[in-house]
Amino acid sequence: MSEKKAPQASAKRRGEPSVDPAEICTVVYEDQWLLAVDKRPGFPVTPVSQFQERSVLRALQRLGYGATYPVNLLDREATGLVLLSRDEATAKSMRWHWRGSMCERDFLAVAQGDIAGARGRITYPIGMVQVGKRRRRGVLPTDQGGRPAATKWRLLARGRGMSRLLLTVGNGRCHQLRIHLAAIGHPVVNERVYIERNRETPLDSLLEELDVRRHDARKLPPHQIGLHCWRVRVPHPVDGEMMNLEAPIPRELLDLMPGAWIVDAA
Repeated sequence: MSEKKAPQASAKRRGEPSVDPAEICTVVYEDQWLLAVDKRPGFPVTPVSQFQERSVLRALQRLGYGATYPVNLLDREATGLVLLSRDEATAKSMRWHWRGSMCERDFLAVAQGDIAGARGRITYPIGMVQVGKRRRRGVLPTDQGGRPAATKWRLLARGRGMSRLLLTVGNGRCHQLRIHLAAIGHPVVNERVYIERNRETPLDSLLEELDVRRHDARKLPPHQIGLHCWRVRVPHPVDGEMMNLEAPIPRELLDLMPGAWIVDAA
């Protein structure tokens, strides 16, 4: 009994607050093999560091789903769809689909600045790069070990010095969307990792000015970035039928651009 209580005591010593599972994620699809949840910002998918109890896996356990196995991960600061299997064998099978051409994911992003054009494709390869004394993922030429990565984007709206984008990826790399948007000079709102830290971003200046002149200016909370996994198309692991899963776009992302000029979707 003392060994089972030790992790709880350790979490208590860390002062980890208790959070209702509904504030971490909401189940949007379930069957006997799979779960799909809409993850809230500020929480990781798997337990890590000071988020031992405040994670998607722990939240699902508290909701009575037992052990679940993530098919995909999502950045702690991002929101949207996370697909999980209810057994480990199915999870391994689904991860092959996730990394292959059978899976496609659509993200809604709010990026800094007015992006040029109506649509495009970003193809910078991604690998581990040295940044100061640390290594992190970033744009890296293929002859130096970078791996191919492609992000399709389409402009949805402009306004308040920001661009609302639909991003589509198939076989994506870790942090690919954040890296690619930062690389073309339009990082997602609230990006803190993949931007230069020694300069003020145009969006920060813009919002500070808007806060003075307008009362309807909005900002995201510090624990959220302007990135939401909106839709996933992937074959079901049992019958192969294509599933189309969606997670509602958070109001916070839409409120960033009140009165935005909507671009023709054609």
